[in-house]
Amino acid sequence: MNTRTTWDTGKDGCLAVIGAGAWGTTLAAVQAANFHRVNLFTVETDACEEITRFHTNERYTDGFQIPVNVIATTSLARALEGASWSIVAVPSHAARDVAARLRGVLAPTTRVVLATKGLEKDTSLLSLEVFRWEFGVAGKRDPHEPLVLTGPNLSGDIRRGLPSVAVLAGVDAGAVRRGVDRLTHPLLSLAPYHDPLGAQAAGALKNVYAVGCGMSYGLEWGDNVAAAIIWKGMEETARFAGAIGGDPAVAMTPAGIGDFVATCTSRSSRNHDMGRRMAGDISGGDGVRGVQEGAGTAREALNRARSLGLKVQLLEATWSVMAGVRPPEAILQASCCTTPGGVIMEDTRMSRRAETWATARGLRCGLEVAVE
Repeated sequence: MNTRTTWDTGKDGCLAVIGAGAWGTTLAAVQAANFHRVNLFTVETDACEEITRFHTNERYTDGFQIPVNVIATTSLARALEGASWSIVAVPSHAARDVAARLRGVLAPTTRVVLATKGLEKDTSLLSLEVFRWEFGVAGKRDPHEPLVLTGPNLSGDIRRGLPSVAVLAGVDAGAVRRGVDRLTHPLLSLAPYHDPLGAQAAGALKNVYAVGCGMSYGLEWGDNVAAAIIWKGMEETARFAGAIGGDPAVAMTPAGIGDFVATCTSRSSRNHDMGRRMAGDISGGDGVRGVQEGAGTAREALNRARSLGLKVQLLEATWSVMAGVRPPEAILQASCCTTPGGVIMEDTRMSRRAETWATARGLRCGLEVAVE
């Protein structure tokens, strides 16, 4: 696709966007209409040079022309220079490193918006919780902590000029209102929300269920099963959000049901695409490029759910299939409750089928799925 999208710039101020993947580049392009200058930080020197010389980022955004007032840099300090707002759009596995680096160079007047989704490996912490730890406010509802931007935001659709909606969540209502006013764009409508932790939980867990949905479509189980996976996934997510101190009602916001529908059903979704491929559906060509957060999130979400005493049968089943422990039918059973009480029944036949299915895809039973 060779698409050129431009927006009229007319506002003053400077914004820093940390992370030049598909989502970070898209956010920088959108916000170029809201700020006189957008500094786009990347650790990749070749990407920085390409954006500077050609205003493209071909590795993540085929044929997309980046507005000229988006300035790429490999210096974090330079990216933050004069920035009144900073959007962090890095993969979850990089959240701690970015938080630690920001702590040393971030001006007190710069407001941070976290657009990262996922749970950290080994700690099972959401990205917002990682930032809280690094900024020394762990376990506290600090009014100066990052706001959270999350919702059904398939970056490819936005780059094609199609509108989207998201929530901007934070405990400081005034900061949220200012953020909504400053960052809203015709292609990115922002709704204020009070619960950043619940919003992050929904944004992270939907990636796991999207893998399960992709498998269901790859195995041609039909729309009814996909709908059941979304329903069950939302129900488990609401309980998970409540258990970690968030608001279960987040399930009914753009961060919940909105993001679930987009990520679980769209062929443009990286995690949906991953599920299809695990099911043996290779009709998607080269696949959707970028980080597939569902792979790393599944294990960490499950570990945390178990530590909280939560029964999350679909999450358990999805992880077990991704790890090669059970066959895909485990997801079908967990979402449609085809066994008594919805409990997945273990038997020798299922174990043998799991072994066969995993071996055919180069997996080993119990193998951890790596984040791309």
